[in-house]
Amino acid sequence: MSDEVKKPKLELVPKGAEDLDDLWLDPGLGDGIADVSYHSVPVGKPRDFFRTHPDPAYRRRTEIYTHKPEGAIDEQHYIVGPAMQGQIPEARPCTLVTVIYRDGSPRLWPVKFPKDGEKDNDAWTTARSAAKAGIDHWVKLVWVRRAYQTRDALPGYAPDPDWKKLPAFNDLVRLGFGEYGVIRDTAHPIYRELFGMPKKAADDDADDL
Repeated sequence: MSDEVKKPKLELVPKGAEDLDDLWLDPGLGDGIADVSYHSVPVGKPRDFFRTHPDPAYRRRTEIYTHKPEGAIDEQHYIVGPAMQGQIPEARPCTLVTVIYRDGSPRLWPVKFPKDGEKDNDAWTTARSAAKAGIDHWVKLVWVRRAYQTRDALPGYAPDPDWKKLPAFNDLVRLGFGEYGVIRDTAHPIYRELFGMPKKAADDDADDL
């Protein structure tokens, strides 16, 4: 008896089975794995090389309050609604700028301005210059003394971003700031905390937020 392992016999594919194209959904719908979907968007200054969205529709002037909880490392940012602007001394006017990293992930960067009658400073002016530089090429923020400098990425670092893959600006804002990320009135818990207001009863919270 031969010790050779018998190879399986190849058989012809039954007629009609070779036509499988009608099994698949439209490829334009994406594959659900490699497609990008965003569940959250970070808010704050970029920490790596970035590009700034060139479309003015992806940057908006507003007022931002930056909350720094005791013992926490990360800052929390809140948009101050029109009715509340000017009522939180710690809040500051800014332009909320959309930037993107090499991997395509977006970030919202509050680039600050002085208040009316307030003197501008080097940190704010250099941050605005860096945001503008990022429109044309990949740059990184470098803090030197009391101002930002930009470091240009070397040639070949990354191609120009595909901005069409980003959601609309308002969708980015919703993902970045969340359900309670806008201070619209004095019932907001952050406003109440800032001004030492008494804690509300739990059953009242749902009516005011």
